Amino acid sequence: MKALWRLVLPVLATCAVVVNASAAGAAPVPEKPKLHLAAAGVGFPYLPFVIADSRGYFKQAGLDVEIGVFSGGAKALQALMGGSADIVAGAYSNTITMAAKGQQLVSFVTLASCPGWVFGVTRASHGKVKTYADLKGMRIGVSSPGSSFHMGVNYLLSKSGVKPGDVSIIGVGSSAGAIAAARSGQIDALMSNDPVATVLQSSGDLFPLAVMRDPADTRATLGGDYPEAAIYTTKAFAAKNPNTVQAVTDAILEAERWMAQATPEQVAAAVPQQYALADKDVFAQAYGNMRSCISRDGLMTDAAAHTVHDVLAAFDPDIGKASIDLKATYDNRFVENAGKH
Repeated sequence: MKALWRLVLPVLATCAVVVNASAAGAAPVPEKPKLHLAAAGVGFPYLPFVIADSRGYFKQAGLDVEIGVFSGGAKALQALMGGSADIVAGAYSNTITMAAKGQQLVSFVTLASCPGWVFGVTRASHGKVKTYADLKGMRIGVSSPGSSFHMGVNYLLSKSGVKPGDVSIIGVGSSAGAIAAARSGQIDALMSNDPVATVLQSSGDLFPLAVMRDPADTRATLGGDYPEAAIYTTKAFAAKNPNTVQAVTDAILEAERWMAQATPEQVAAAVPQQYALADKDVFAQAYGNMRSCISRDGLMTDAAAHTVHDVLAAFDPDIGKASIDLKATYDNRFVENAGKH
């Protein structure tokens, strides 16, 4: 019997080491596995969260994510501040505008390093508008008033001396509503992203004044890299639920890595029909137009954060006057820790 134990004990000890090593290397359990995510829209800068859901990366990270898609970033932000959402897939700029109001939000993984915006004139006013200055007194469609689309419009108009009050801003959503508004003549110009922009350009219903579908064009138009889309939450939620935030980060990074090597057709096939807004061929074409905007590593840079701040401050004196610690508006630690657990 003693001889048998001499044989068994080393095996048991080895098993214990393996089990302990596995436990040590296991991902930490999310504090809040059931999450409510508010999405500012389903435009292409937000595709990594759609892919993370459709390809099962959220589930692999131990999360059960319920996604609510809103008609613009302002409404998604309201859901977070009102407590009906835990996390937002929206504009990084919201962390800065809220910091100016004393509210602490933090972006923890970047979705897109350029906005993918197309600002153009609709068919109804194509013959009347050649420059931003010609838009004075006209109707401009954005996803929702107060959204990042709206802020982008304000910045571009300010470059020609057109003040926010010189135009009428109309919320048209960022998907089918935007397409309908442009085609029906309800608006004279539209700030949009893909696939809406490609759909409208292809049908002759949108004529671009500014295109920010790649880093080079974005730098030329906005003065630097402009990380439009990010995943953010309140500083309090991130502090209380670090494992949950890490799990979300891990899932988003898996999606970004997959998208980096996938073809536009493969990405189109991975997007659920309710988010597509166009047939798969048009969707693939539209994604090909702006795929270089999608973040490859989820990181925020200090220079990019400053570009966003400077764009906002150019038309919003409250941002310019406010004492904002930009480094407190984003946290790269979760991206840097991905894969280490």
